[in-house]
Amino acid sequence: MATINDLGKSISSMSDDELMERMRDLRQSRRTPKAKRKSAAKKKEVDVNAELAKMTPEMKAQLLKTLEGG
Repeated sequence: MATINDLGKSISSMSDDELMERMRDLRQSRRTPKAKRKSAAKKKEVDVNAELAKMTPEMKAQLLKTLEGG
């Protein structure tokens, strides 16, 4: 963001043409698009069959019970 120190020359000593050019520059600098944020990392896909193969029979029973709402 511009500060008073960025003006360089006092605005009271600028000509009308210099002031208009300075205003155009300031307005243009506000219109320039800002850098976009990088998107979040993509979610890793999970292989359901592989995860089920890792589960013990007790874990599978608990999963079924949970999925059935009990």
